[in-house]
Amino acid sequence: MKSKHALSILLALLMLASAFAGCSESGDPDTVTEELAGEISFAEDGSAVIVDDDEETPADTVKVEDRIKPDIPDGYSFDGHTFTIMNNDYSLAVWSQIDIGAEEMTGEPINDAVFTRNTTVSETYNCSIVSQKTLNLSGELPTLVKAGDSSVDLATVHLRTFASHAQSNNYVELNGVSTLDLAKPWYDQNSVKELSFNKKLFGVATDLTTMDEQATTAMVFNKDLYKDYQIADTYGDFYQLVKDNKWTFDVMEAMATSVSADLDGDGQRTEKDLYGMFYQRDTLTSLLNGFGVLCATKNADDIPEMTLMTERNVDILDRLFDLLYQPDYCLNVMAQWESTSDWTLEMVNAYDQNQALLMWIRLADVENLRSMDIDFGIVPIPMYDESQGGYKISVNPYVGTVTCIPQSNYDPEATGYFIEAISSESRYVVLPEYYEINLKGKVARDQESAEMLDLIFANRIYDLGQIYDPGNFSNTIIYMTMTNDRDVASKWAKNEKAINKMLDKMIEKFQ
Repeated sequence: MKSKHALSILLALLMLASAFAGCSESGDPDTVTEELAGEISFAEDGSAVIVDDDEETPADTVKVEDRIKPDIPDGYSFDGHTFTIMNNDYSLAVWSQIDIGAEEMTGEPINDAVFTRNTTVSETYNCSIVSQKTLNLSGELPTLVKAGDSSVDLATVHLRTFASHAQSNNYVELNGVSTLDLAKPWYDQNSVKELSFNKKLFGVATDLTTMDEQATTAMVFNKDLYKDYQIADTYGDFYQLVKDNKWTFDVMEAMATSVSADLDGDGQRTEKDLYGMFYQRDTLTSLLNGFGVLCATKNADDIPEMTLMTERNVDILDRLFDLLYQPDYCLNVMAQWESTSDWTLEMVNAYDQNQALLMWIRLADVENLRSMDIDFGIVPIPMYDESQGGYKISVNPYVGTVTCIPQSNYDPEATGYFIEAISSESRYVVLPEYYEINLKGKVARDQESAEMLDLIFANRIYDLGQIYDPGNFSNTIIYMTMTNDRDVASKWAKNEKAINKMLDKMIEKFQ
């Protein structure tokens, strides 16, 4: 899979002045002092070099991952072609892509890494790279394809938009592009497996962009409240709880319902008070996925079947509603701050004021969290129970992106080589900077947070029932949280025939 384990462990060691024990030939546990922990850079072979701040030579070299080169013929040239990548602008800056184009070095880490990556690919393969940002990718790309316009070579597309376009034959089927090696580490192998439909794959999560990482879901916990409310006395170290596979729905529920206070003393439950958990409407399906519940599951023929409404899953939904709809303990920030221009930022600001023990996030929120004064940690979405066998972390389908080749592309085989070139270069140039942002500051103050990110990224899933969403049912159930509606059974009964009919039409299109 698109593994980041070695990268995050290395950066955690750097940030926390841990040990070089596994790197010395003798195996002696030479401890790294705070003074020795300097800057990090990546050599051409993919190794990470930790440079002593007081020396001009590397203090040591830690092998992160043997750098893998793409299988592109030596001396291959794109003959000066300009590769145009359509990508998402967004009304909220945090979801606008900043990792496709960069016109010059500015000193901002991601921008400079993108500039370096693009320059390297351009000079190596004789091509140019252009970022074409748009607020209306869902409308512009199909129009382009229908007109046979080859001006856009590839696109990074939100998962739900991707699903709509794929069944309309707007994208090239990637398994048929011989120049793509989808087994390479710069492709998320879970996306390769789970985004296929009838053994056809029209989009894949790649290291070209970090938006699939940004859209990955997680939880954060307030360390001070964890201690002040004696929760640590019951459960011990939170990170160890996760490692022992004991971070479950029951534990989350117990924690969330242990913290509550009317901070402003007005007798009302408002955004100014203290809660056990802050959540958003998307939290509902994220938690369901974490509990092993999928809105659709693929059968042996790689065809999705609607599987949400089983007896067990309905019972889990009822339990979730019981928890999320407790006004003294859980606050749906989207319902509370629906009129604000940026309710996510409002949520983070309230969290910074020690107003919640737990908070559901997508990892893009880390950039705002890093500037907070409070001490917090990051953990995965909990399991339903200890028998589940492992954590499952969903990539949010509304903002997570995959890389697609439009049907109007001038040369899919050449574009396959380009995707290989830019995604592989991105893995060793842009991805480390993304990890720096996620691991530095408050999040990286403890090594365990870095280990939690390893666990999160290694266990991501893509729920076709949310992504393709026949009958818009998964979208319907998340909006139920805006009004404390829990009558999911009647909604399913009313729409089941239409949902299955729409799914049948989707299957026909892919066949």
